[in-house]
Amino acid sequence: MRPRLLLVDSEASFRQRAIGALSERLAVTVPAPGEDVVRLARAVRPDVGCFACGGRSRVEALRLARVLKTDVRIVPSLGFTLRSGEGAPSRAAVESVHVDGLLLGAEDPAALVSFVEALLSGAHVMPEPWPAEAPGSVRRLLTRLLGRGGGD
Repeated sequence: MRPRLLLVDSEASFRQRAIGALSERLAVTVPAPGEDVVRLARAVRPDVGCFACGGRSRVEALRLARVLKTDVRIVPSLGFTLRSGEGAPSRAAVESVHVDGLLLGAEDPAALVSFVEALLSGAHVMPEPWPAEAPGSVRRLLTRLLGRGGGD
């Protein structure tokens, strides 16, 4: 049985490239627009999840990671993906929701395959040096969402 991947990304062209690159090795599940990701994850029980966390999806990705990894413990390995030019969340925000990795340049199919395989093997894949953080207004919003006092 192939490992199961839950892929959450709102950009259709990226999803298609990712599915093409990953579907030979993994059973890939992608939620439909507006579908409850937590409910889908409970039904699928993925071995690994990849969530886009750039741009507008950052807050939702952090919220979902917190639920799926910490609160209900559905997804054993979970990584965030960022495409080139997208601002990253702070390292503290990513670590606070127990994400196992952050992939920069996720538009490269080979890099995405390597990233998912590393997550499946139990590796923690974090970029060094950490990419530039999100603007201050996003950090303040993340602080409220994650229930942290001061900073992010």
